[in-house]
Amino acid sequence: MWVPARRLDPEWMDRPDNTPETVEGALRDIRWVNRVLGGRRALLHPLAALLVELPPDRLIEVLDVGTGGADLPLEMVDLAARHGRRVSVTAVDRDPSAASAAARFAADRGEVRVVRADAEDLPFDDRSFDLVTASMFLHHFDHGGVVELLRRFRRLARCAVIVNDLRRHRLPWAFITTVAHVTRRDAMFRHDAPLSVLRGFTDDELIVAARESGVANPSLERRWPFRLVMTLPAASAA
Repeated sequence: MWVPARRLDPEWMDRPDNTPETVEGALRDIRWVNRVLGGRRALLHPLAALLVELPPDRLIEVLDVGTGGADLPLEMVDLAARHGRRVSVTAVDRDPSAASAAARFAADRGEVRVVRADAEDLPFDDRSFDLVTASMFLHHFDHGGVVELLRRFRRLARCAVIVNDLRRHRLPWAFITTVAHVTRRDAMFRHDAPLSVLRGFTDDELIVAARESGVANPSLERRWPFRLVMTLPAASAA
């Protein structure tokens, strides 16, 4: 009852004909969600734990897939600075308007490089990055797509992959539906945000996908509110 069946209806954000103004409005709303509703904390907590495990004098190279407006890469850079570490983030999005907005948003931060590319055809060699991150991204794919992306991410990483996504449940669906209307968010957000929750995952669904990608014992945590964070080893370290 409390966990509905997973939906795979397409989100408006994934349409190829969105105007730049529509996409940028949606990205502003996503930044608000990351800041206020736990997306930022969900990612930075496991990232901080991994930073201390890497050599202190090393430039840590991160690939952020489905970066949207690149707000989380900037948060990664700031987190690393607070820990006395150096991070370089390659922020990837396939949508031209999102990539353009991300490049402008991060224009004065040399630590963040924005690349327009499709997650299913990334132009990078295996083991090109220390860490690969994907936040609020995997729920855009069906089970087979999630498994294949996890395989690719693990091949690209030298150390680990961090996945930060939505835990499917009726409570966050009702909450975000109400908030989207009360706060007068853009039409795309009002459509996509509740649907994103219904496209989210249960613990078991993400664990099964990780196992099918080649990880025997994936690490999964629930983070407040209704977030799932999974940390996987790189393919070479599995």
